[in-house]
Parts: sequence; C-alpha cells; structure tokens
Amino acid sequence: MFVKKLVEKASIKKPGGISDGLKASEVDPRIVFHCGVPSTATKFAYDNIQKILAISTRDGRIKLYGKDNIQALLESRDPVPSKFLQFIQNQGILVNITYNNHIEVWDIDKKLLVDVHIFKDDITNFAVIKHSLFMYIGHSCGNVSVLKLEREPWHLVQMKYTIPISASHGSSSEVSDDTAVTHILPQPAAESKRVLIIFRNGQIILWDIRESKSIFRTGGNMSQPIFNEAKKVTAACWACPFGSKVVVGYNNGEIFIWSIHSPSTKTDSTSDYSSQNTPMFKLNLGYKSDKISIGAVKWIYADGKACRLYVMGDSDSVSSNLLQQVVLLNEHTESRTIKLGLNLSECCVDMEIISTSSEQNKHKQDSFLLLGKSGQIYMFDDCLIERYLVQCQSRSTPSLPKEVIVKLPLADSSITTAKFISDNPCMVIPDEDYIQLVNNYPQLIPMEAKQKDAISLSSANFTGFSKVKNLYITGHINGAVTFWDASCPFFIPILQIKQQSENDFSLSGIALTALCFDINFPLLVSGDQNGTVRIFKFKPEPYATTSFMSLTGGTKKGTDHIIQSVKLVKTNGAVLSLNTDHSSRYLAVGSEQGYVSVIDMEGPTVLYEKHIASEICTGIISLQFQTSSVQGFEKNILAVGTKDSSVLALDFETDNTHSTGTVHPKKPSKALFMQVLDGQGESTILLCSEKSLYIYSLEHVVQGIKKVLHKKKFQSSCCCWAASFYSPSGLGLILLFTTGKIELRSLPELTLIEETSIRGFTYSPPKLKSFSDTQICCSSGGDLVLANGDQEIFVVSLLAQRTIFRLLDSVSCIYRKDRVQSLEELGPVIHKEKKKGIFSSVIKDITGNKEKHVPIVETEDSNESIQELSAIFSNANFPCEAENTDKLTVDEDELELNIDDIDLEDPGEKRKEQNILGALNKKKLAGKFQALKGRLKERKSNSQETSGKKEQQDEKVGAVDQIKRRYGFSSSSETSAAKLAESKLQENVKKLQGINLRATEMQDTARSFSSLAKQVLRTAEHDRQS
Repeated sequence: MFVKKLVEKASIKKPGGISDGLKASEVDPRIVFHCGVPSTATKFAYDNIQKILAISTRDGRIKLYGKDNIQALLESRDPVPSKFLQFIQNQGILVNITYNNHIEVWDIDKKLLVDVHIFKDDITNFAVIKHSLFMYIGHSCGNVSVLKLEREPWHLVQMKYTIPISASHGSSSEVSDDTAVTHILPQPAAESKRVLIIFRNGQIILWDIRESKSIFRTGGNMSQPIFNEAKKVTAACWACPFGSKVVVGYNNGEIFIWSIHSPSTKTDSTSDYSSQNTPMFKLNLGYKSDKISIGAVKWIYADGKACRLYVMGDSDSVSSNLLQQVVLLNEHTESRTIKLGLNLSECCVDMEIISTSSEQNKHKQDSFLLLGKSGQIYMFDDCLIERYLVQCQSRSTPSLPKEVIVKLPLADSSITTAKFISDNPCMVIPDEDYIQLVNNYPQLIPMEAKQKDAISLSSANFTGFSKVKNLYITGHINGAVTFWDASCPFFIPILQIKQQSENDFSLSGIALTALCFDINFPLLVSGDQNGTVRIFKFKPEPYATTSFMSLTGGTKKGTDHIIQSVKLVKTNGAVLSLNTDHSSRYLAVGSEQGYVSVIDMEGPTVLYEKHIASEICTGIISLQFQTSSVQGFEKNILAVGTKDSSVLALDFETDNTHSTGTVHPKKPSKALFMQVLDGQGESTILLCSEKSLYIYSLEHVVQGIKKVLHKKKFQSSCCCWAASFYSPSGLGLILLFTTGKIELRSLPELTLIEETSIRGFTYSPPKLKSFSDTQICCSSGGDLVLANGDQEIFVVSLLAQRTIFRLLDSVSCIYRKDRVQSLEELGPVIHKEKKKGIFSSVIKDITGNKEKHVPIVETEDSNESIQELSAIFSNANFPCEAENTDKLTVDEDELELNIDDIDLEDPGEKRKEQNILGALNKKKLAGKFQALKGRLKERKSNSQETSGKKEQQDEKVGAVDQIKRRYGFSSSSETSAAKLAESKLQENVKKLQGINLRATEMQDTARSFSSLAKQVLRTAEHDRQS
C-alpha cells in the first residue's frame, strides 16, 4: 500500500497526432507483495500458539511470518516506529503502540487496522493479562491504567479501575521524573490477582488487584551520592514460573535478582504489607565494568538444570562478545556463573524465542532470534545453546553455537543487474503444481523443524520459457545468469547459466553489468565488467521430458540440452547498455569508456566501433535501433544517449553520423535513461537526467538541431532511476528520487499524473567502481521489482485492476482459524520447582539463616477469574480519581437504556424466536435496574462500613490513651497531632455523608426512571391489544 498524493494535471498543448498517454484513472501504485525482512526492523512479537512472528519497523510497517512460508505486510497510517508490540495470544489480534502514543489494534486475519486509541499521556509500558482481553498501560507520571478490548467490532475501552502513583509508589511528595512505570508484570499463576509494577527509580511494588493496594515493596534505595547519577531500571522479567523472583537490569550494567514475597493467608493486618531492601543475588556479567546499559532480559523455564536468562546489552560498541549473553540459572548459580557470549558483528535491538516444533514431532525445538540495528536477523538453535550451557557444568569444552543470518534464497552471489518480463503468453499450468513448489520453497524464518536450507537448482528439469508467465532474470557478481519463475510471489529459480564459451562451463568470476533477453526467439545477451559480450542462443523447446520444474532437482546435466551456441565478442570498457534489432539481427553495445559497437550476431562480426568523446564524462547509457523519416526519406538510425546528457544519431550500418554535433542541455547533468518514442505524427526522444527531463524531436536530433518539445526540471531532489511502461491508453514514465519519492508522468507531454512513495524503500546509488545493493527493474506492463540485496524484495504494480501473481491470497493468509481456542478453553499452566537453592522453592531469609517457604503455587479458573476481573475493572477503585476525570457521567453511560430493548411489534405477526428475544429484552431491562439498585446499596453499605471502622479506631485510640496515662505519659489526644487527626477525621465523615446523599439522589432518579419505563411498556401493550 502506498501513501498517495494526487497532483493536478498541468495544462499542456499536445502536438497533433500524438496519443493522450497515461491517464490518472489507469494508475493505482501499490505494493503487491513484500518478501524478506524489512531493513528498518526494530521490534519482535510472537504468538506461540498460532506460530506467527511479527516485526515492526521504524517507518510504521509490520511484517508477519507464519507457517508454510506465509508472509504479509501491514502499514500503519503514520510512519512512526513502535514502542511496544504484542499479540493477544491465539485471538488474531496484534496490539501496536507507537511513539506518538497511539494504540493500534490490528486484525491479522483481515489484515486491517480495526481501532486506534489515542492516549494523551506518554506510555512507558504495556502488558496484556494472560487469557484475557485486558491490558495495563504504564504512564510516565507513574500511574497505571486498564484497557479492555471489546469484540464485534474490535475496539478499546478505558476501564474505571486505575492504579495511581500515590497509592502504589508512595506520597506525591516523592514523585519525580524517575517514577515512570517501566515494567508491568502480571504475577504468573495469579495474573488476575496481583501485578508487579517496577518504576524507573528502581522501586518494585506488588499490587493486589482486588484489595487495590500495595502488599509488598522492594527494590532498595536507588539514590546515590550527588556526584554520581542515580541508576535507572532499563529491563526486567520474571525468573520463576510462579512469580517469586524477578530479574532487573539497570542502565549502569548491574543485574539484580529480587525476591517477591506473596501475601500470607493470615488475616492479621500487620502481615498484609512487607518490604525488602536487599537483592537476593547479583549477576556479574561484565556489563557494569564496561558501562553498558542492559537493553533487555528474557527468562526461559526448563525442566531440571537448564533454566536460563538471555541478556542483551544496549551499546554501539561491539568490541567483544559481551553484548549478548545467555546465563544458566539453577542451584549452582550462587557458586559459579555459567554463561555463553554470542559474538555478533553489530549491536542488537530486540530478541525473541520462537518454536520450530512440528505438530507431528512432539520434541521441543526452539530458535533464538536476535535483531540487529541494521535490520538483519541472527538465528541460533536454542537447543544447542541449552546443550552448551549444560555441558559447561561438567567442565567439558563443547562447541560454540553458530548463528545463521536470515536472508532471501536468491543466489550464492550478489545481484548486479536484473530484468523483469511480465505477461508472457504461456501455457496454463495448474495451481497445484505451484502450490507444491511453494511448499518446497525454503522458509525465510523456519516455523517448523527440518526445513530445506536452500534451493536445489537443477537445469535438467527446465522445460522451457513457454510455461512461465512472469520471468525475472538476474546477473550476478560471479558472472552467472539466473532465470526465476515469478508467476507466484516467491521467485522460484528454474535455470542458471554459468557457461563462458562453447567448451568452458565454469564461472568467469567477472561481474555482469548488462542483460538483454528476447523471449520470442529466445536469445540472451550478457555484458560484463571486462567488456566481454556473450550471445546465448537457445535450442527449440521443450528442453526436457521430465515433469514440471522442481526445486528438489535431479541428475545434473548442465545446460547442453538448452544452449545451442555461445558466442563471445570483446569490446572496450565495461558494458553499460545492450540493444538488438530483430530484422537485421544486429546487436548494439555501449561501454563505460564511450565506445559504441555494432555486431552482426550471426558471425559474430563487429561491423564497426565508434568512440563518442566527452569533456565531462564518458559512457553510453542507452542505445536504440530506429527507422526515422528525415526530410521525406526513411533512414535506419541508431539513437545514442551518453552519460553527459548528449543525444545523437548514427547510421546503424556504418559509423557515419547524420550531423556534425550532438544535442544536449545548456547545463548538462548525469543522464539515466533515453528512449525513442513512436508517435502517430512525429517521433521523439526522451532523455532523463538527474536534474531534468527533455523531449526532443527525433527528426531534428538526426540533423543535429536542438528542438525541445517538452521539458521539466527537478527542483527539490535528484532523480536516481527512470523507466517507461505501457498503459491501455499510452506510454507512461516512472521516476524514482533519492528522497524515496516516486513520480508517474504521461508521455510525451511529461504531465504529472501522480506523486507517491514506497514506504521502507530507499535507493542507494552505486559508489565509484562498485555496485549498488539496490537493483530495480520494470516490465513493460508497469510492474516493478526492487531488490534490496539479499534481505528483501518489493513487487510493485503501477496500474489499476492488474493482477500479476498467482496464489497471492494463499501465501498471504497468515491466520489459521482451526488453531483458535476461546479464552475460556485456555487453562492455567502450573509449574513446580524441585531443587533447592536461590532458584528453588526454598528461599533463605535475607536477614538470617532461617528458611522461608514460598507460598503454595496458586491455581485459578481462567473463566471465573476473567469474569471477576471484568467486574473489578468496571468500577472505580479510587472514586476521587474517577470524579476528577469523569464526574458522575460514568455510571449513567454504563446504564444507558437502548430503545431496542423495548419491543413494540404486534405479537400476532411474530415468530417463536422473536417472542423469545422479546422476553430476553425485558429481562435485560429489568437486570439493568437491579444492577443499578445493587450498586447503590453497595456504595451505601461501604460508606457505613467506613464510618464503623472509624468508630472502632476511635475506641482503640482511647484504650491506648488509658495505658499511657497509667504509666505517666501524655495521651495522644493532648497533642497537636491528635487534633489534626481529629479534624481530618471530621472532614472524612462529612465527605462520606456527601457520598451517601448523592447515592440517595441517584437511587431516587433510578426509581423514577424505572416507573417511566414500566409506563412505556404498559402503553405499548395496550396499543398492541387495541
């Protein structure tokens, strides 16, 4: 999908007899398919049930990868990077929070953005409650909000429940810039009961959701002397399956493991809250000494002794294998740290562990992914990492796990030039054959074990070009030419030519710089960096009697049964341009040193070689054979475009020029593209350079006269690539600029039809004596293939209502509904720890040798817990906070009466189902009134209980005073502090009385509303009877 901006057409007078050219109604530029890994990737997310990996980018795109090589691309409205990316597991929903604090909800089945919730505050953390549609949002001010994702249609709703910083962290006087919520971790096996909140300043709070209070505090005192900057929390994760230990990483490189004490079952109020200021363990991995901040931590539970912690450093320095480490966490960690350093060539920005176990194979097999700053993905076999760490315990020296860089299976060497041919008239091949090929295609990111590592290409099974609808041809830096079947989104190799001559079948090792292919004969011409031109003539089809092309291959037979002859011609300088003439069988070659060679391909014989001198820069960028009428006479000419923006015409049978000079602009710039345009009345020449566009009269160019029919100068940026294409009404021109902008113009008037851009694609022009990583080619039908090295390929279609791929829907179907389970069906996972030590069920008390036993692992029914959570989150747990934000309108909105709840139809005309629905509507209406009455009674009873507690507290204070007087101390009532407390108590009583009064008023309003509704129902029943 493109970000498009329609541009007004310029009013240009057209020369007589020339077609209208490209029309705005014919264009619809869009990305048809994206294959590979986006080069601007920044963040991972993974659905471990659906086995879907999501990767977000710096420009607002999200790439999805599923089983069976399925890939899909999503684009946000704004090109903004992601702060947080997370799946609602197995529900087909992906939540993306951007840096402008927009919460996007994506339906990955429909590939649609279904909701955007704009958040006013700065979001600093985000977490989804397991087996639910509830999520926590952490604020920069220290508050925590709760959102719920409603179904049909999917949309986010702000809940009334909140965790204010004054209740979690402490009094407002302690709040500073460092009290932002950095991590929200629902407690494992008790997600609906408690949540761990970690603040930037290091404070760790365990929050009881039902009681709406903090029940445990740890994290220690993070403040340091004035001359030292206080350390801040940068990473955190649980380090046990039931939430008794948490790993916290800091910006100074320290990694602490803190003990989290769950509440006891005693009812004594003194045991409801506890605190701890000392970590139970400190990991020394070398980050602190090198001043490397901890970027991320991830803990993996494994049976036995293989539990491990993955640590990712956040630094631009890559001096050692320190940045990415895996540490074994078990009962031996106290005495010996066993770790593995993953030495990569760059710093990483995210990590993820994905499952590659198949449904048939129950053996667990995972892959560990690291995302580099360059966008490269490094993949490790997680089983080998586990084996390495376990073997290190026995003092053995196991082999280090090796990374695999995720890249496209394009070829063994880089692409240096490419051609794309679409809509080739071909035989009809059943989709089943292509489905089998796609299934055998190696997965980019394996989601199942035992996948093919690479494509096995065998020319023995190539039967010919007549079965290929779209053909992609690539020339490589090692001298090879590869043909790809591009009829479906995955480009499948069908033929590779390494032959240099009749008897030499080895690779030349010289980079190819130009290709020319005529599919009608067929004929292939290649030119390389040393100036060698090879002419490959193919034998008549079919080439083989075996079945339709296969990726698995067979016996290698070379290309003897395909290539009829190979002819070599040597020219001066690297070959830049090639062009053939069908009638004369001539070949024109343009070189980097400014030579034009015309070759008779039957010989081959060089007819002539002419040097075009230039004072600015040499090089022949374009050649085209053409028959032109000059002063009433037909002449066979060879139009030549040079790198210095000059245009001239040669007699293509001799090296004679038809004029004494060339046609060129006053201020020449580097030329990119030249083409002769056939018009009904007048032929013209298009010349495109970095700075401008020119349309010259061909007849005048032949005579050496400069006659400009149309021109356009580029003001803001330079053009870096250009090509022409055909539409139903005429010829169009596509221009790509260094800024990423794309212009579509009609020819020959150069009218701007549309301006757009391809998000995520940037063109890097080649440096001196090197090749660009970006290769672009365009078919005559307006289909672009843009290859960014071996990392990603964009396929773009410029024309509307054009379908170029087969199986596009099937290879983009990322979501499998047969795997979906309801939230109620997902049961809790209960883990048990057996061994003793700091990572076992027995934890030593920090203050002594006494052992404290961790509370019994809790279990909870997911369905009941989520229903209970829904009731809790629907009510304001801090009414004062709620009143400040939404006053009294919140309850009224919840109990809004829908007119659809009242059924006014004639019962005689109803079906049985409608009568049932009518009864349900009446029950629903009555239920709403009962809910309102129950809520008002609950508020009333709460206020009474609060006042009762105050009276009990007064009695306790009086008893304390009597004891103090007996021993000669002054009572608390005689102090000024007691007077202040008494005044505050009176104020609280007045507030409670006001709340009770408002509750009574609301109850009266509800009663009047109920009577009104009953009267409406009676009137409706009376009308039906009459």
